[in-house]
Amino acid sequence: MSRQAIKRIIQIIVFVLAALLLLQSLYFVAVKVEKGNNHEKVTKLINEDLKFSWDTMDSELALINDYIQNKHLTNADLGRLYERAALIYMQKGETMSYYRYLGYALYYLEKSDEKDYTINVYLDLANFFLNNYAYENAYAMMDKAQAIRPFDEIQSLQIKSYAYRMLGIMELQKLNYNEAETYFLDSQRILENSNTGIFEESYLAMSDVWLARVYEETGRLPKCKEILDKWDGNDMFTTDVYRKIFLRDFIIPYYQAKCYYLCAENIKERSNPTTMDSDAREQAVLNYLNEFMTLCSENDYEKAELYTLLKIQREYPTKNEAIREKLYTILDELYRSMFNQQNLTYAGVIDDMVQDSMNEMRNNEYIEKQRIKRTELTLVVGGLLGLLILTFIILLMNSRFDGLTKLLTRKVFNHDITCIKRSNIPYGIIMIDIDDFKHVNDTYGHPEGDIVLWRLGQLISKETTADIKGYRYGGEEFIIMVTKSALPYVPKIAERLRDYMEQQGWEFAPDLVITLSVGTATGQGGDEVVKQADENLYHSKQNGKNQVTNS
Repeated sequence: MSRQAIKRIIQIIVFVLAALLLLQSLYFVAVKVEKGNNHEKVTKLINEDLKFSWDTMDSELALINDYIQNKHLTNADLGRLYERAALIYMQKGETMSYYRYLGYALYYLEKSDEKDYTINVYLDLANFFLNNYAYENAYAMMDKAQAIRPFDEIQSLQIKSYAYRMLGIMELQKLNYNEAETYFLDSQRILENSNTGIFEESYLAMSDVWLARVYEETGRLPKCKEILDKWDGNDMFTTDVYRKIFLRDFIIPYYQAKCYYLCAENIKERSNPTTMDSDAREQAVLNYLNEFMTLCSENDYEKAELYTLLKIQREYPTKNEAIREKLYTILDELYRSMFNQQNLTYAGVIDDMVQDSMNEMRNNEYIEKQRIKRTELTLVVGGLLGLLILTFIILLMNSRFDGLTKLLTRKVFNHDITCIKRSNIPYGIIMIDIDDFKHVNDTYGHPEGDIVLWRLGQLISKETTADIKGYRYGGEEFIIMVTKSALPYVPKIAERLRDYMEQQGWEFAPDLVITLSVGTATGQGGDEVVKQADENLYHSKQNGKNQVTNS
């Protein structure tokens, strides 16, 4: 193979490898750019969601899931999208999906640098447990949130206000009223530094409602009434979209606070008669309780209803027989309803687990197929690269060895002689020429001439060791380089080759005797050893051939 062809093939191999690396680099760059572009879209989507466009929940949920499944996103964006989808599922009443998506959100957020949003998910979980009166679970979620970052270091004012409100609620459940009040006031002070116009009013209302609870529990009924009157009739009550959004964090707590306040006020006024008689006051309480119970029943807040009625029965006992009977009847219905609901929930959990298992298996099967495809692609690419490397090795080997004699080429000799001269190591050169080789080609043919060349190559190969290397120098000329421990045997090697060649028999011409003319020389460094060996070879030819000339 020509030198130019080898060079061309090497260039192609390098080009292919460079193209693969370039394509891989371009892919990573494209993914990074896409993630940046998608980040802006995700931020816009979430901000629109925060503006309470819940009348399009299903379409927004479909859009979010499309982003999650089909877009390249950062871990932070994936976590925020999963969190937003979880909240939508909660509004839709799909509890298992809510939990599952919150878990997905935590998985990605904890892998990102978005500490604030990770805290927000734990706050949501704590809030959810609180509303289900699972206080130990709620405390555990708060501990996890605080372990991520101290709440006073939270950057997002919205999340920071939320965190302090949750701390206040926790302290209220422990009856630590002073600490609870401090946290609620801190939550409101944080909002003073925010002016987005999106969440500030609603978050202020949420903290206010819990402050009203503190005031009612500590007997500061006028302050409690002031807060309740402040938010009475707000759009969050009267607008359907807002009413559903704020049901958990504002409306239910507001109704609870007002029920407690009315009951506390009713007991207080028993000893201080007003223009409204006792029965009328108690009837007003009952009317508001009925309104609250209707709200809870319509929105599956039976636990909040039960908790509130039990607290009223325990802490604000009434002497009105009708009200007492009403409370007993409602409590009995609630117990039965919650028992049935628990059964339905359990059945739903089992069904969801079965469906999740099936979906998980489908997903695992899909992942396995994708893995197999990637493996096949990797094997194909690896095979192609291996083939290219093997081709390169073969070409490299072909460029080092003569195709006919299997000896090293003149190009390799030129490299080796340069190296040994630089090293200043003593070495010997044996130059060999086949006598009257042109006569063999002309008389018997070139194929027979190739047989002669091949046979000599075999004889030289048998002499080669680590210190003896054989080369085809060109045409019918051969050269042997001898170094180190073999150097003293240069004349013997030359004579042995001459003798072996003379004794060879040839099938194409049984009586033919082919001989060698050989010249040897030794030296080191800058000595003209090759030139001297060539001159000795010339001397052998000029003086009868079939001989070795040493120097």
